[in-house]
Order: sequence, then C-alpha cells, then structure tokens
Amino acid sequence: MGGIKYIIVGGMKMKKTEYYFAQETEDKLQAIDAGKMDDYDLPEFSKEVPLSSRKNENVDTITVEYDWKGSKSESIRVKRIDFRKGEEFSELYRVAARDGADSITFKYNNVTYIMRKTLREVAQSLYKAYSKIKDGLENIVAYIRTALGNDYIISKVEQESWAFDRRIAKKGINYIDVDDLPAKNKSTLCESIIERVADLHTNSLIIGRFTLNNILIGQNSIKLTDLRKLRVTRRKSFLIDELKSILQYLFAIGVATREDVYYAAAYYATHNEENCKEWYYSQTRKKATDQMDVVNRIEQAVYN
Repeated sequence: MGGIKYIIVGGMKMKKTEYYFAQETEDKLQAIDAGKMDDYDLPEFSKEVPLSSRKNENVDTITVEYDWKGSKSESIRVKRIDFRKGEEFSELYRVAARDGADSITFKYNNVTYIMRKTLREVAQSLYKAYSKIKDGLENIVAYIRTALGNDYIISKVEQESWAFDRRIAKKGINYIDVDDLPAKNKSTLCESIIERVADLHTNSLIIGRFTLNNILIGQNSIKLTDLRKLRVTRRKSFLIDELKSILQYLFAIGVATREDVYYAAAYYATHNEENCKEWYYSQTRKKATDQMDVVNRIEQAVYN
C-alpha cells in the first residue's frame, strides 16, 4: 500500500452516502460551539501592543510572557507562548482572530499555522509527545495561553495542503469535498489513512473518534491533524477497536469499498501483528492459526 501522491479534485461528483454515528454530549457541544465560531477572522485594525514582555529559554523551548493593559478587544492577545527553538515566534503577541474560536488558520511571517482550542494540560502533552513521535502527525510547534485565559495548540503547515474541515480551509489550506473525489482517489485516501493509523498504534496511541477532519493532505503525503483527543492506551484491544470504528466510518461515508476494508485489515494485521493476535484471542479465546484468521476476524467485526 503506497502513500498518497496527490488528490484529484473534480470529475464526476460521487453520490453522497448518508451515515449516522453516536456522539457523546461533549462532542455535540463542541460541534455547536465550533459552528458558532466558524467566522473567526477579525480585521487587523488594532495597534495595541503589550506593556512588557519576559523571555526565557531552556534546551529546546523558548517561553515569552506578555503583560497587557485592560481591553475589550475580541482578538487573540498572547499572555504566554511556549515554542520550539527555530520557530520565529518571539514577537507573536496578537492574532487577528476571535479569542475562544475552536479552530483557527492564520499566517505569520508568510507561513501558515493552525491553532486549536484545548486544555492547557492537553496542549503541553501534545507538544511533548510530538518531539518523540513525529511521523505522520501534524508539526506541533507551540502552545499559548491568551489574555482571556484560553489555551491553544499551534501546528505548522509546511506546504500547500487540502482539508475536509471548512473551518481551517484558508490561507494556504484548500477545502476538498469527499464527494468530489473519484473512486480511485478514495481508495488511495483510505490506504493512506490506515497507514498513518497503523503507525500511530505501534506507539499505543489512539486518535479518539476519528473523522475526515483529522486528515491534512499535502502534496506527497497525508498527516493526522486535530490531535486533541490523542491518548495512550495500555489495552491492545482498544487499538483494534479504533481501527474497526475508523473502517466502519470510512465505509459508511463511501470512502472505503469492501475490497478496501479487506486490504486495510491485511495491511494493519501485518504491521501490528502482536496487537492483532492479542485482540483475536480476546474475541475468540483461541490463538490464531495464521494471519488470515486475524484479517478475516477484523473484516467480520467491521460489518457487525
């Protein structure tokens, strides 16, 4: 299964497949909040600057803290930013976007970045995790606390990209509608998603309620984005359960065919052999006689 080389937009529009899946209350509220904040850009009229700043450095991170006078400004004013050395964020103290918006795309020094609102503990954990697990993940370069007390994680978009999430599709990120993809490109997309997921699962990490909004397509590869629900699991069965849920989702929205599901299960079972065997035993209380037993069991679970 090769990495995605490109996505062709256009051609015959594919018939839309309706799908339904359960959402927890937290997800529903977040979706409602995100919908309200879609129009987050603000005009850059303000000349407001911080009253003072303090800068500290350690081995690989620079921290800058800013003091502000009282203001009713809706735009993001940075109270504190922690960023990797090599990033030009020493003077990033304001972003022309509404403070409190869920997902924000902005440009700074002609580079595109994505900000996502989260908890400070989550932002710190993602920032630290990225330094250890980089392959296939968006490039997490900083996290901030705003003057209004909101926390954001910041990732860097290093080339022209495409996304299925309209909220971030601006300033170098193009929107793509999954229904506009030809069948061949949908299969390629499915392959690439499973490759990224298989890599992630080898580190015992799960994405948590995957959707196409978790995908950022570059010119030569795809990356997993919006990692706010990323977490470690010690239960190997959770990894296969997530694979199953992702394949069910991709099949339901018409990205994956039955053939794609089979090959995805085979690829995953090859790259996460021990985890799959453990899951197979938990399901059947028998040891798999060969890899095909595992593949068939995963495929069966997707359609059940």
